[in-house]
Order: sequence, then C-alpha cells, then structure tokens
Amino acid sequence: MMFAAAAPAQAASVLSTLNVDITLTSLCQVSTPANLSFAYTSFQATAATASTPFNVTCVSGLPYTVGVSGANVTDDAVGLAYSLAVAAPIGGGTGTGLSQNYAIDGTIAAGQAGTCTSATCTNALATNNIKIVTIAY
Repeated sequence: MMFAAAAPAQAASVLSTLNVDITLTSLCQVSTPANLSFAYTSFQATAATASTPFNVTCVSGLPYTVGVSGANVTDDAVGLAYSLAVAAPIGGGTGTGLSQNYAIDGTIAAGQAGTCTSATCTNALATNNIKIVTIAY
C-alpha cells in the first residue's frame, strides 16, 4: 500500500484597508445667566449698574460671537431707559473646549424720572424685559 504524503498546510494573510470616517457637528453651550437686577431712585445723580455672569463652552477652534437682544430699550412698565452689553471678551472668541467667562452688564443713566404711581414700583408687568443671549457659530 502506498500512502501519498500529506501536503503541508499553508498559512496565508490577506490585507485590506479601511478608512475611519468621523463627522463632528460643532456645538456651543451657554449657561443661563441669573436675572439682571437694578436698584434705581428717580432722578438719582449717578448711573445705576448691574451685571450677571454666564459661561460659553464651544468646540476647540470654533469661532463664535456673543450677543444680547434688546441692548438699548426703555422698560415699558417703569419708564426707565437702560442699555445692555456683553462684557469680556467683547463680541465673542474662539472655542477652547473649556468654559469661557462672560457677563451681561447693564446701565441705567442718571437723572431719569421713571413712571411709578406709588412709593415703590417694579417692572414685573413689563412686556419687554425678557432678553435673549445668542451664541452664533
């Protein structure tokens, strides 16, 4: 009887390549600022100021701008004109992936009378006292 010799097993490698594709949707987040609260006495000799901080976090390298709606307005409940501005860094920046500090600064100019039918009034019934912080990127 004759046996045929078994052929040795052969090992082989087959190579293929693939790309890993990632689509990143850039995003910014903003914390909610606390209410901006002024104390003002009719005809006071100096301006009243107030400030409220907030934070912006954007993807690293992403340029963005920061704004606030109704930056110059006369409150329709107490009749006082005020201005709002975004403070430091003014206008926006570039994302770092970390929280960046901002503030909304407000000013009521001196010498205004206002509108009030009692000893003290608030603008709780104002229709133009809600503002929007906008982060554009």
